[in-house]
Amino acid sequence: MNKKPRIAIPLGDPAGVGPEIVVKSIASQEVFDAAECVVIGDKKIIDKAIEITGVDITVHVIAEPEYGDFRPGVLNLIDLDNVDMAQFAYGKVNGMCGQAAFAYIEKSIALANAGRVDAVATTPINKESLRSGNINFIGHTEIFGALTNTEDPLTMFETNGMHVFFLTRHVSCGICWT
Repeated sequence: MNKKPRIAIPLGDPAGVGPEIVVKSIASQEVFDAAECVVIGDKKIIDKAIEITGVDITVHVIAEPEYGDFRPGVLNLIDLDNVDMAQFAYGKVNGMCGQAAFAYIEKSIALANAGRVDAVATTPINKESLRSGNINFIGHTEIFGALTNTEDPLTMFETNGMHVFFLTRHVSCGICWT
């Protein structure tokens, strides 16, 4: 039997849909069959996402990917414990959440750069929360480029055998056309 790839999954913006996407995905048999997943996030947020989605999954907090319990129904979590629930609100721009999302990505990339995971699969981040948290990147592509020392990073989507690369970046300038 071939070894499954080990994938790091940063939780995304804690106040967004990423946590719910992650717990539902990790609970699926299809994802379990495809990869060994290690989530990078905050246990308090994961617990709330499990409550919201109603999925039947157990959280296994680990210090390192190698300590994962890769069985169906288990979500392996490296808990960065960086969300203060007293300052947290769903669907709101929050610098703390922007900093948390960046920290999840940063840890995931560090694991990949060290060869401890085979890939990183991202979830949604909030660019306004990044800015509010003094994270000076416009999105995933630029964060990945900086943290991997890649000079000219590109975003690629693959669907039905077609590979699509973005030539330009959308940067909101605050001007509305009416």
